[in-house]
Amino acid sequence: MAGQQKAIFLRFNMEDEADSSLYMKLAEAAGSVSLTSYVKRVLEEYLSIQIEMAERQQFHEHMLVTVREEIQEQGMKLVGALLAGIGTVSVPVKQKEAVERGTELPDSCEKLPDELSSVLDLIS
Repeated sequence: MAGQQKAIFLRFNMEDEADSSLYMKLAEAAGSVSLTSYVKRVLEEYLSIQIEMAERQQFHEHMLVTVREEIQEQGMKLVGALLAGIGTVSVPVKQKEAVERGTELPDSCEKLPDELSSVLDLIS
């Protein structure tokens, strides 16, 4: 049976403040339970929490990738639908409003108005 067992030895330097503080915390938290049993339980809890956190992180990353892919796919479908709709929808072009009859230029004119005849004199 001794071949089936493994041992870890921890030494706390009570002159070192960090070691001393850690030992005192362990002893206080263990209470009436042996320090060995308490340390085993704390290590087991710590390791299981670390594994659970890693699994959650992996699940979170997988969900993000899946959601991003779905958003991209739906976006491409929307763009395709919009592009397909552009060719089928006819947008009425607004016609120029009817020009008032008084501001329209005549097709032919026998006599130029006085304002324009002075301009023609300057040009020629």
